Amino acid sequence: MARKDALALVWLAAPAMVLAGNDPLLRLFPTATEVPGLQAVGDARHCGGGEELTALYDGGFERYVQAGVTSASQRFFTVAGGNVEITLHEMKDDKAASTLLASLCKDIKAPVEGGIFKPAKGNLCTDGGQDSAYGYLAVGKLLAMVSFDRSDIKTTRAILAAVAVRAAAATHAR
Repeated sequence: MARKDALALVWLAAPAMVLAGNDPLLRLFPTATEVPGLQAVGDARHCGGGEELTALYDGGFERYVQAGVTSASQRFFTVAGGNVEITLHEMKDDKAASTLLASLCKDIKAPVEGGIFKPAKGNLCTDGGQDSAYGYLAVGKLLAMVSFDRSDIKTTRAILAAVAVRAAAATHAR
């Protein structure tokens, strides 16, 4: 009976492992180890560039295509009693990531800040209002977007820093 249960578990988990194996950005999402209390909700969604981005962006995907997005992954989390959406974009090159970052920061009227996230060098911007916080990060060819339904810029920055460190580690591992 235990063997039968184990086989059933492997059978059920197999599609998730295949999906995770096909998502090159999955390893870049932060965990509760890096951001205390962060818990993933559901599976990540991954898509290539072009019109596939409509799976993540209900309208306006053209901006990302024109900016040079080659693939993207999105995942939802909870932390500190709120909901977080993280979208990671693989860009065609570093310049495309920096250019899109500057455009997104301009949209939220936030200055681009240079930062070093041991060992990564990246740029980011964050902003928050009464009910939400937003942040954008560019590290190499990666552009990360964080939307938090709490006015908690500190946690938003911690999430972005964790993504930056993971991106740098992935780049050095190649």
